[in-house]
Formats: sequence, C-alpha cells, structure tokens
Amino acid sequence: QGIRFGAIGIRGEGAPAPTEAPRLERAAGAVAYDLGDEADAVRWMHDEVATRGELPLMEAEAVVRSLAVAMHGDSQMVLPLVHMKEFDQYTTTHSLNVSVLTMALAEHLALPARDVRAFGVAGLLHDLGKVRIPKEILVKPGKLDEQERAVMQRHPVDGARIIIASDKNLDLAAVVAYEHHIMLDGGGYPKPHFGRCCHHASELVHVCDVYDALRTHRPYRAAWESAKALGYIEERAGTEFEPKVATAFVEMVRSWDERVATAEGTLAKTEQS
Repeated sequence: QGIRFGAIGIRGEGAPAPTEAPRLERAAGAVAYDLGDEADAVRWMHDEVATRGELPLMEAEAVVRSLAVAMHGDSQMVLPLVHMKEFDQYTTTHSLNVSVLTMALAEHLALPARDVRAFGVAGLLHDLGKVRIPKEILVKPGKLDEQERAVMQRHPVDGARIIIASDKNLDLAAVVAYEHHIMLDGGGYPKPHFGRCCHHASELVHVCDVYDALRTHRPYRAAWESAKALGYIEERAGTEFEPKVATAFVEMVRSWDERVATAEGTLAKTEQS
C-alpha cells in the first residue's frame, strides 16, 4: 500500500502516486512544519541498522523527499529545522537538520536537482556510524575522556562501512560519512594514510554538521546564537572549511535569519495592534 513519511509517500505496487500532505501553517510570512513523522522514521532506520545491520534505503530516500517538500512549502525556500526535545534525540534531530541544511546549501550553490537530493541523503546518513557507539558514551552529560573520544571518533569509518555494505549505489553517502570530520587543512579525523581532497558533498555536510552542533544545547555548554556560530565558520574558512562553501553557507543562513527576524517583527506588531 506504500509507505508514508510526513509530507510524501513512497508508492508500492498498485498504490497511487506520492502526494503532498497539507501540514504547513503560515503566519506573518513564516512557515511552521511538523517533522515528527520524519523523526520517527529516522529513529526506526537507526534501530534497524543497530539490530539487523541493514539500512532501509527506500525509507531514507522517502525522508529526504519529504524534507525537500517541507523546504519548498512556501513561495520562498524555508529551513524547517527540528529542535531537540530530549538529549538522547540528538542524533535523530541532528541528522534531519544536517540533511535540510545540506540540501538548502546545495540549492544556494545552484547545484543540479539530482545532486541536491543525493547530498541530502548523504547528510541524513552522515552520522550513521553512531549506532555502534555505546549509549553511555553517546549521551554522556559532559565532555568525553580520551578513551571515550577514541570510541566516538570511530563513527565515520563505521558509518561508511555500514552504508557501502547496505547498497553499493550509496557510494557518495559512504564517502561523506567517512570524510565529514576531515578538515580542509588535514586536521580532524579519521586520519587517512595519504593526502586526501574531500568530496564537494563532504565539504557541504561538514559545515552544516558543525553549524547545527553549535546551535544545539549540550549538557556542557549552552547553544550558540546563530551569529556566533556563523562567526566561527567565517573564522575557520580556509583551515577547517572550504572557503567558498563557508562563505555561501554564511550568506544563506544570514539571509534566512533576516527573513525570520522580519517575520517575527511583523507578527509582534500585529499582536500589539
């Protein structure tokens, strides 16, 4: 009968074509979007990988298609980012947000639609290796010690292996999972045995990954304001981040922040009148 995740459905045999679900709420130019179904789907996917060792590719693609619908639900593109409700939901909400940000950035850079969607899948799966990290490390309410950090830093390699073993057509997502913590200057992790120029998709996912992480509250630090996070990205352009990618990302998010501020100001004036 087909599979539905939020805004779109995946068609099974004899099922009707995918359709949009009207879940948009418009107010003062802003768009609110419920991504609860997508979050549930990502948690289920992670559970499938953790328990069965299999990545449900069709569901991953369905989630990305649904996110793409959410992004274009208004006359202008929006960023329907998810806010974490509980600390142990971080990997789920972070995966969704990185996928949305990556697709938005790919569109901002005028990449072909096919690449935008492929980059979105890579963004959704970039942290898949974390399903193999013990929960006590993954949700530890504090900074990791050296041994725990070594375990955490295995997740890019584990994620790449899980993805490529699941479907050889996901080679781009596997490359991004492996590379998304490697810096432009060679820092970060893992440490390749030879010099490596990261894929363009990895460069996009890297900056989106860092931005969303900085904007999220953690037990050992408060969430950063958008301006502070963007300033960090600007400072690290050319060392951690590819300069053109970093510049484009900052431009995109600042433009979005201005739209949100304008919408909130209009709403406040309306409520006062």
